[in-house]
Amino acid sequence: MQYKAIVLDVDGTLVAHGEPSARPAVAAAVKAVQKKGVKVVIASGRTSFAVEPAILGGIKPDYLICANGAQLLDGQGRLLSSQDMTAEEMYALVDFFEDFDYPLAFCFGDKYYVYVEYKAMKDFYQSATGHGEYVADGEDQDRHLESMPCGAFAILPPEKVADFQERYGYLGLKFVPYRPGYYDVMQADVDKTKGMERLMKLTGWKPEELVFVGDNDNDVAMMGLAGCSYCMGSGSEKAKAAAKHIAPGVQEEGVRQVLEELFLK
Repeated sequence: MQYKAIVLDVDGTLVAHGEPSARPAVAAAVKAVQKKGVKVVIASGRTSFAVEPAILGGIKPDYLICANGAQLLDGQGRLLSSQDMTAEEMYALVDFFEDFDYPLAFCFGDKYYVYVEYKAMKDFYQSATGHGEYVADGEDQDRHLESMPCGAFAILPPEKVADFQERYGYLGLKFVPYRPGYYDVMQADVDKTKGMERLMKLTGWKPEELVFVGDNDNDVAMMGLAGCSYCMGSGSEKAKAAAKHIAPGVQEEGVRQVLEELFLK
C-alpha cells in the first residue's frame, strides 16, 4: 500500500507527557518520511498556536487539524475552516464551573483564556506541557467579545460531568478525557475525523492511504477512519481497542519505531 499521509496526535504520541517538545529522534523520523513525499498532518486537541514547530521538534506539518477537529489549517498556518462554540454553550460552561470553582479555559485563536480559576489551570498546563505561556488570565470574561472560542478545557471530578449533563445535556457538549478529571470539551459534531474528512475533500486522499498514530479517547474515531492506525502502548484502553495495531509507548519513541517499520527500512 502506498500511504500518502501520516496523521499524528501530539500529547502522549509525538510528545511525551511532561516534556516540552518531540524528542530529536522522533522528529527526525517524521522529517525523513516527509522527505520521501509523504505528507505530515498533525491532529491534536491543542489549538493551532500550541503546535508551533518548536513544540514539534522542528517538524513543519503540511496540514494541521487542531482543537479536536474544530480548526483546519494549511502548512503556512492559514485557517481553512473553523467551527466555533455558540454563546449559549459557552455561558452554560461558565455558569456551571463558577458554581463549583472548577478551572475552565476556552480555546481562542491566540491563547487559552482561563475564565475560572486561572492559577490552577496555568499550573496544570505548565506541568503537563512545559508551556504555560499559552495560558492567559481571562477571569474578566470578556475575550469572547472579540471572537468566539472553538472549544474548552476543563478540570473537574469525573462524577461532576454527569451533573453538568443533567443540567445542560440538551446542548450536546462532549467531555472527552485527556486523563481522568481533565477534559476537552467540544460540540457534539466536532471530532478529529470531521477535520480529516474536510481535508480529504481538499486533497483527494482516501482512508486507506492514511496512517494514523494516537493514544487517547479523542483519537478513537480516527483509529477507525484511517486504513492503518496505531495506538501507543501507553495509550487509553478505548484507543487500544479501536486501533488496528499497537505501537510501543511514547517513552519508547513509538512514533519513530512505527515510521521506521513502515517507511524507512
